[in-house]
Amino acid sequence: MSWWTDIRDDWEQAGSFGMYNPGKSRQADRDQRNMVNAQIKAYQDQTALEKQQLDQTRASAEVEKRRVQEKQIRSLRRNYSSPNTGLLGVGASDTSDMSQNLGG
Repeated sequence: MSWWTDIRDDWEQAGSFGMYNPGKSRQADRDQRNMVNAQIKAYQDQTALEKQQLDQTRASAEVEKRRVQEKQIRSLRRNYSSPNTGLLGVGASDTSDMSQNLGG
């Protein structure tokens, strides 16, 4: 701190007959602020972690939903296409390019 602050603190302490110590008071305020800021930071970190986990869960649920839809589409294609006609009704079967594995 500056020499002016030291002089002012000495003056205030002398004026209060030693009952009030401005240096210790400022240190206590500083400690209190640091503690509150640490709690805020911990809350923000926890919130960010939970949001990240929620996003991962939503993404995996969306992937699973797309896989089920893809399986349903393949099933419908298999049911409504003729097994011995190819593209535009000519040639080989169009089921040869369809994989039975999900995501493949």
